[in-house]
Amino acid sequence: MPVSVCYNVIDIQTSERDRLSRIRQALRELAKEIEQLVPVFAERLPLVKGTVYEQRRKCGKPSCHCATGEPHSSMILSRSEKGRTRLVAIRSGHLKDLQVLTERYQRFRRARARLGQIYKKMISLIDQLEEARRREP
Repeated sequence: MPVSVCYNVIDIQTSERDRLSRIRQALRELAKEIEQLVPVFAERLPLVKGTVYEQRRKCGKPSCHCATGEPHSSMILSRSEKGRTRLVAIRSGHLKDLQVLTERYQRFRRARARLGQIYKKMISLIDQLEEARRREP
């Protein structure tokens, strides 16, 4: 084998090893990210599905101050049940509690979505590792 061909083969093997090393490192980093998500799933504190927001609207009475000025406002919990959006008025005194509970729910759902993305990426990397390591008999 000529010397130049030998160096080309060594370069290819080295670059392939580097590529596999980068893939394995990416897998380790994704696994660390999963470890950071686990505490969100392991919490025992309650959650409330939905979003809390201020709803502003006019009541429709022509003599009401909202007809010409500032609309009425109320705090609402918006949630989906059986494919339909439900709006629930929040009683005074319950606002802070519901905000905390819905924020926990949203954090949980974001962590769940991120976990799905991580697993998808991990499967892709594992497939690349398998393809690179596979040999024909």
